[in-house]
Amino acid sequence: MPRLIDALRLRLRALLRQRAVDAELRDEIQSHLQQLIDENIAAGMSPRDARTAALREFGGVQQLMEESRDARDVAWIANLGHDIKYGVRLMTRSPGFAAAAMLTVALGIGATTAMFSVVYGVMLKPLPYRDPDRLVNIWSTAFKRGLPRAYVGMANVYDFRARNHVFEGIAALRAVANFNLTGQGEPERLNASRVSANLFPVLGVTPLVGRTFTEDEDEIGHDHVALLTYGLWMRRFAGDPAIVGRTILLSGVPHTVVGVMRPDFAYPSREFQIYTPLTFDPQELVNRLNYSYLAVARLKPRVTVEQARAEISTIAAQLEREYPIQEGIGVEVVSMLADTVTPVRKPLYILLAAVAAMLLIGCANLANLLLARALARQRELAVRAALGAARGRLVLQSIGELVPMLVAGGALGLVAAVWIIDALVPLLPAEIPRVENIGLHAPVLAITIVTLALVGIFVGVWPALEASSRGLTASVADLSRGVTGGPRRARLRDLLVVAQIAATLWLVVAAALLARSFAELKQVDPGFNPDRVYSAQLAIPRSKYSDDRDVAAFCARIMARVAALPDVTSVGMVNRLPLAGGAQTGPIEFEGIDPKIGSVPNVDWRTVTPDYFRTVQIPLLSGRSFTEVDEAAAPLVMIIDERVARAVFGSANPIGRRLRIPVANQPWHTVVGVVGHIRHDKLDEDVRPQVYWNYKQRTQDRMALAVKTHGDPAALASSLAAAIRSVDPEQPVYDARTLEAVVDRSLGSRWLQTVLLGAFATIALLLASIGVYGVIAYAVGQRRREFGIRLALGATRREIVRLVMRRGATLFAAGAAIGLGAAATTARVLATLLFNVPAFDPVSFGFATLVLFFVALAACGIPARRAARVDPSVALRAE
Repeated sequence: MPRLIDALRLRLRALLRQRAVDAELRDEIQSHLQQLIDENIAAGMSPRDARTAALREFGGVQQLMEESRDARDVAWIANLGHDIKYGVRLMTRSPGFAAAAMLTVALGIGATTAMFSVVYGVMLKPLPYRDPDRLVNIWSTAFKRGLPRAYVGMANVYDFRARNHVFEGIAALRAVANFNLTGQGEPERLNASRVSANLFPVLGVTPLVGRTFTEDEDEIGHDHVALLTYGLWMRRFAGDPAIVGRTILLSGVPHTVVGVMRPDFAYPSREFQIYTPLTFDPQELVNRLNYSYLAVARLKPRVTVEQARAEISTIAAQLEREYPIQEGIGVEVVSMLADTVTPVRKPLYILLAAVAAMLLIGCANLANLLLARALARQRELAVRAALGAARGRLVLQSIGELVPMLVAGGALGLVAAVWIIDALVPLLPAEIPRVENIGLHAPVLAITIVTLALVGIFVGVWPALEASSRGLTASVADLSRGVTGGPRRARLRDLLVVAQIAATLWLVVAAALLARSFAELKQVDPGFNPDRVYSAQLAIPRSKYSDDRDVAAFCARIMARVAALPDVTSVGMVNRLPLAGGAQTGPIEFEGIDPKIGSVPNVDWRTVTPDYFRTVQIPLLSGRSFTEVDEAAAPLVMIIDERVARAVFGSANPIGRRLRIPVANQPWHTVVGVVGHIRHDKLDEDVRPQVYWNYKQRTQDRMALAVKTHGDPAALASSLAAAIRSVDPEQPVYDARTLEAVVDRSLGSRWLQTVLLGAFATIALLLASIGVYGVIAYAVGQRRREFGIRLALGATRREIVRLVMRRGATLFAAGAAIGLGAAATTARVLATLLFNVPAFDPVSFGFATLVLFFVALAACGIPARRAARVDPSVALRAE
């Protein structure tokens, strides 16, 4: 170790104090030389002869100094510094070449850095909790009931806590628990979560200000306390540290603020702004019917997810045997990070692969540029080699000259990446998790630096090796004939272009597939008509409207007030707008029909007002719609959709039949109408049928308003809000937008994938066209004398054009064959992202090939016309 430290110290001194070390070396050499001179003089030589003999015996002083510098193992750093300075001078001499190289690097690095920032922030960055790899989510499964994943019941949470040996703790929460914040300026709807007091210790987080919940605050009557997120604290309370202990009104109920969470806390997602204690009806522990909680657990040290899954599955099997009501209900344990990012993993990796392909295309372009420049300097490199420069030294020189362009291009790329991220993040769909983590983090910057280094090695070393591989005699002979590079060099340049065409075709095929899929999706009939419909969400506070009759009456007053607005044709309400996210589902059974035949295990439950179907144009197929005469008292009525009717009754008439939720003491409802089926969750998924309750008979306090207009529905925004406030000034209106915008938002992730991949494919097409043009133009320049001779011997200009175009067609054919093969191989990966489009869609493959063919044709056309205009006399005179 001391020797290593001494060696390191000496090398650092030689690097940082080079002049002083060289002076000491020079003095030492002069001292030894003088000693030899003195010995020669003492032997009887004259001073002149003594010096000559001493120099002959000692050797070249300058050579000794160079050998000594090399022995320090730091000379290459100094040489690299000189080469970098020379590279800067080359940039100023050839600004066009430098600009092209820097823009190519900036384009590739900017897109790659931005995309990796998204992938890292969303998928790879550790969760902001203590030991995040030990956090898991616990879900219920009920495959026999058509539910591969569902929330857990509180009774099960208690049983898991009591019987497990793998968790340090299990917490529970309800994500659907929103509040109206009033008394603090404009009323506002807050996304809230009710959480058990032990959630924060399980996650391993502490508040920025104040405290979290205590165990006694999980009890009914002690739960009127709240925790704020940092964003809400800054936005509504100006970051006032005295907020702790202050009372705020949540849905009309006073709550005491006990703390503020840290800025990086965004659980379960960034959409949540406030937390209150989780309370529940103790009867849930007895009847085991309410499955509406997400369970979060922390593994004990050295316990794996697989071990935890096995033990909890064993407990679930025990509970299934002990409680018949839990028949068919299993359990799943999933890593929290994996559970959060699984839905977006494949699309993001595909986009990252697309960016990597684009970067490789840019690298191939840059390598071709540098190869052409290196071959133009082939004689210079050959002379350097003849004078003793090792091949490694020439390669180092090539890299050093490239460093300024890489650094400048990389810096531009980082600036572009910041701009791309700032522009991209607001466009990301709401369902993409952890968007707040996207940024230029240290690992992203490290990957960028590594990528730049790899680019430098790829585009710097290869051209230098190729250009320096021939001797001085061969290089001079080539130059005397007007040739720079032989057939092998031409093949290498062709190989780079073929790789560009292949990668570009792969990208264009993928973009075409997604574009076709998106176009197919836009053509899907959702079962309703969003045209000229404006929507707004309402959360009606039970503290003010505690009785179902009060809630229904409040809804009726709002609809009457809105219906009186100019240009409004009809008004309806529903508890969940189609394609707006969120679901309320469950089973139904029909009276007098065997449950194995006549029950539907999973349907969308919807509460609607009478004019809702007319407003969004869901067709009434038979029977009647609801009316205002259908009061809260019997007879209880329901409307089913055509899919339920067909599944249960086939071609028979369901009007007059009765159904209910298959739970004891639930009332029977009479079917009075059948309406058309709609797609509620997504346009590309049609998973559940629907049943509808009358808003007076199954009242819900979270409702969405739908308003049909004659004109532009967006023009209704301000008057709609004013109408609602005229009924209740404290009622917030949120997520107000046209129903068409709601439908478009449901397609947000697919739209973004299509646009991004299309943008990458467009850039790749541009780069590939530049690559093809560069190679063909270079080949035309090299064959200028040949074309002159051919024309002089009687060849037509059309034949010359055909000759040049044949070269381009050969490159295109080779690249297209490889690209189509790669696209076909990876098409199965894209298949899960496609809708109504086969993975091997001939239209997409053909379109992509045709587009790239015309791009290559245009890139070859300019050099071909230039070749045809060669003047034979000028070409031969130049020789």
